[in-house]
Order: sequence, then structure tokens, then C-alpha cells
Amino acid sequence: RGVAKGVRRTMSKFGARIIKAKWTGQHEISFLAGIKILGHDRVGLVNDVTTILSSDLKVNMRSITVDADGGIFEGTIMVYVHDTMHLQQMLKRLRKVEGISKVVRFDLDSNTPVD
Repeated sequence: RGVAKGVRRTMSKFGARIIKAKWTGQHEISFLAGIKILGHDRVGLVNDVTTILSSDLKVNMRSITVDADGGIFEGTIMVYVHDTMHLQQMLKRLRKVEGISKVVRFDLDSNTPVD
């Protein structure tokens, strides 16, 4: 592009104070999603889940709640995802965790499962 006269003058006077800015073309946008997990409780289960989400998939978790009774657990995880493909990848990985029998996404407003 051409440089306007005023800009040239400013650059000649204050060149040492001017830095080149580079703008990124795209910002990463995240959406909040809810996941319910159910299964058989065992030592290390929560660690396995959080390792997959945080370390392996680099997912930012807003909250995680797990309740166990009689060897059965139910958990709710609120995560930030980039898109539905990212969410589906997460659900697929969680379904492979030993002890987890059910993983479903749920609607944040109605708390009902989403297919």
C-alpha cells in the first residue's frame, strides 16, 4: 500500500517510537458445553478424565463435579469447546476411559441430553 504524506512525516520524526503491528486473521472462539458421565467408580478415574481433557485435548474446564455412591459415579463437566467436532472428539475419548459406561452432552438451559 502507499503511505500517506502525514504518516511519512510522523515516521521520520518518531521512527524510533513506532513499532510494526501484526494483526491475526482469526480469533479462537470457545463455547460452553455440558457433559454428563456415568459409570463404575474406581481409584484414579477423575485423574484419567482430567488428564484427557486438560493435557491430551487441551480443553479448558469451567467446572467438574463427581458424586459416587455404592460404586457407581455420576459426573458433570462444563468445558469450553471450539466447535461440535471438537466436542465429539472429547466425547469419543471419554467413552474409552475404563469404568465410564455413558457419556452424553446436555443442554445448558434445560439440563436434558442432546443427541
